[in-house]
Amino acid sequence: MKSKTGFYYTSGLRIIWILVFVLVFFTNKLELHKIINSFHSPFLDAFAPIATNVGDGLFLILISLLFLFIEIRIAILMFVSFLISSGLVQFLKHIIYENVNRPMFFFQNDLSFHKIEGFTYHFYNSFPSGHATSCFVLFTILAYYWSSKIWLQISLLVCAIIFAFTRVYLSQHFVEDILAGSVIGSFTANYTWLFLNPRLSKLNGSILNRIKKKN
Repeated sequence: MKSKTGFYYTSGLRIIWILVFVLVFFTNKLELHKIINSFHSPFLDAFAPIATNVGDGLFLILISLLFLFIEIRIAILMFVSFLISSGLVQFLKHIIYENVNRPMFFFQNDLSFHKIEGFTYHFYNSFPSGHATSCFVLFTILAYYWSSKIWLQISLLVCAIIFAFTRVYLSQHFVEDILAGSVIGSFTANYTWLFLNPRLSKLNGSILNRIKKKN
């Protein structure tokens, strides 16, 4: 990423990418997923199905709408980043990698594999993770918005990783799927910010403030 905005967020993310890429490159994805699946708990079984909704496209749209009342510019940047990244993800999922299956496709008949009772599992269109993509669109834009606060940048990076990783915990995706999603989401947000942010300088402030000024 070329922007100095969100330096600590982007620097930390690069380090995570390198570490995860090495892990993925040198391990078998089924074996790695089986190992991750062995680390489970009642708390995580309850937490993950709820927390994973942070990566849902609807959640990101709702946050974008909320930002209309905080900073119109950020709302637009979020929404545009979401549209571009989600379009790319759907193209990859359904056209390029349409035959890549999700973890549960391989482990559905494995009695030793941990499954969450009552959770609805999907079996197809695994790569890349759309939820991870949306997570990193959301938290990258927020990290750039609050780039003056180092502790907040780091916190946002941790949140992005945790919420994206719920997809692996829930066996909705392999590690490589969320790695790809994080790359797509963060790069889309970064370059949307670089291209659009200077052009949206007149849209600082909330929609309510603009209405008041007109009146």
